[in-house]
Amino acid sequence: MNNSQIKRQIKAIIFDFDGLLVNTEELAVMAYDQFLGKRGIEFDHGLLGEMLGRPALINMKFLKERYNLEGEPEALLSERREITKALFEERMALMEGVTELLERVKNWSVKCAIASGGHREIIVPALKRLGVDDMFSVVVATEDLMKSSGKPDPEIFLLAAEKLAVKCGECIVLEDSPLGVEAAKAAGMRVVFVPDVRFTDPNHAKADVIIKSLHELTDEVMGMLVGK
Repeated sequence: MNNSQIKRQIKAIIFDFDGLLVNTEELAVMAYDQFLGKRGIEFDHGLLGEMLGRPALINMKFLKERYNLEGEPEALLSERREITKALFEERMALMEGVTELLERVKNWSVKCAIASGGHREIIVPALKRLGVDDMFSVVVATEDLMKSSGKPDPEIFLLAAEKLAVKCGECIVLEDSPLGVEAAKAAGMRVVFVPDVRFTDPNHAKADVIIKSLHELTDEVMGMLVGK
C-alpha cells in the first residue's frame, strides 16, 4: 500500500509513552527494585503484568497492600518518584526503532499524539530532551482524565482523538501493555501491540497486529491495518 492510500484512511497515530516510546518501564522496574529493596523486600517482577499501563498511585496502593508497606500511598509514591526521577535523568533513552519510525510517520503525513497514564511533568520535558517533541501535537496525560483512573478505560484515547480533531476509526494506537490494548479497542481504534516479553505476555487476542519492535511497523503493516 502506498503512502497516499494510508493518508486517506489513517489520520493519526497515538503512542503510549512508557516502554513504547522511551525506556521508562525498564527504569521504573529498577526504581521499584530500589524502593522495595530499601525495605528488605525483593520485588516480584511477575507482578508487572498487572501493573503495566495503570496509573502510578493505583500501582502504589497495590504494592502497599501486597507487601504490607507502612505509610500513606501518596507519600510512598513521592519517595518512589524521587528514585525514578534520578534514574530517568541518568538513563532515559528512546526505545529501539523509534527514530526510524518517526521518519516513516513523516512520509505518511499523519498527526501524532501521546496518550499515557504518566504525568505531563515527566513526559513533556522528556520529549524535549530526546529531541522528538516537535512530532507530537497532542499529549494526553493522567492529569487530563476526568471520568476514569486510566487504562483499560477508553477515556484517554477518546480525549486524544478529540484533541487531534479526528474520528476514532481513523486512529492507530501503538501500545506495549494489555490494558492499553483493551482501552484502545474499547475506543474503537485499531491497535498495534508491541510487547516487551520481559514484562508481559507477548500475545493479545484483541490487538489487530502484534510486532516485536517498532522497526516492524512498515508500510506493509500499515496496509494490513488499513484493510481491517
